[in-house]
Amino acid sequence: MRFLNLRLQNFRNMEFAELPLNSNRIFLLGGNGQGKSNLLEALGLVTAVRSFRTQTMVSLAQKGMDSYSLAYQLVHDSEGITSLEIHSGSAGRKVLIDGEKVSRLVDFIGRFPTVTLCSSDLMLLRGSPSERRRFIDLTLSVVNRSYYSSLRQFNSGITERNRLLKNNGSAAELSAFEAEVATHACIISNFRKESILKLGDVLSRVYAGIAEADEGPVLSFRPNADCHDAEAYCHMLRESRERDKLIGATQRGPHRDDFSLSLSIGGAREYASDGQQRGLCVALRVAQASFYRELLDRVPVLLADDVLGELDPIRREGFWRTCPKDIQIIATGTELPSEPKKWVVFKIKNGQVALS
Repeated sequence: MRFLNLRLQNFRNMEFAELPLNSNRIFLLGGNGQGKSNLLEALGLVTAVRSFRTQTMVSLAQKGMDSYSLAYQLVHDSEGITSLEIHSGSAGRKVLIDGEKVSRLVDFIGRFPTVTLCSSDLMLLRGSPSERRRFIDLTLSVVNRSYYSSLRQFNSGITERNRLLKNNGSAAELSAFEAEVATHACIISNFRKESILKLGDVLSRVYAGIAEADEGPVLSFRPNADCHDAEAYCHMLRESRERDKLIGATQRGPHRDDFSLSLSIGGAREYASDGQQRGLCVALRVAQASFYRELLDRVPVLLADDVLGELDPIRREGFWRTCPKDIQIIATGTELPSEPKKWVVFKIKNGQVALS
């Protein structure tokens, strides 16, 4: 997949902009706060209508406006040239593909895969388990719609069980929700275990090409509870009701899973240098792109938000060495990249876009 064109209106600090993107290497050049990341954010929405910068989608409209519009033209690996529109306003959000409205997110997610590299990826190492679950849930939802559906139904069921726990719901009511929750917990946990193992293998190969030495990266799944069997998890929920009632929340299950990244020296969060951590996060994103490519049979677009300049020269060279040559990369920075003649460069200033 690759972008051919982006047109946006009333998005972030941009009243209107249009960018022809028919190149494998696009660079958005400008100072901080000028709108570079806003353009990458708009491009990244095509994967799951989710921002890599905020979970509050209402903040995407230009200040003083209550709506925004985004229009894309893409080359899809199996569908050819495709038009996509995303509109958001007081009446809600609307997604159109070739003029046809998409009524369910499950029918859209993963159709146009992108992977965003940004400085906040360090939170995958340094942040809370919720940051890492958000990463793995999006990754797996993109490649497996059944996983996405089970995740939604599991989260809805846990929310309802928590409500019953707080309101002293009956045993019969709790049993009904626990049976449904357990079925979806089993699907989620088994697919996470299988996929994190596969993603970890890809990560090892990618990181070996980026790092200057064999540092043995390992991606490990850390389940909160044994959910491989739905009946066993359902039994555990019944056994924990009284404790959960005291707290007012379900304490065990996939909603509290985690994963960890380590190197041969130990846990990456505790022992890796800043350069190793940044290189590991970049490698994880490149591995995510390879994972998408393998399972979806589609080439994702890489969106690099001012992050490659943060890598040391060895890891930066390693990134370009391991990055597939046929993948479209759209990057941002405050300075021109090395070998600028290989890039189509746009200058971004005060929300205005100009071809360099």
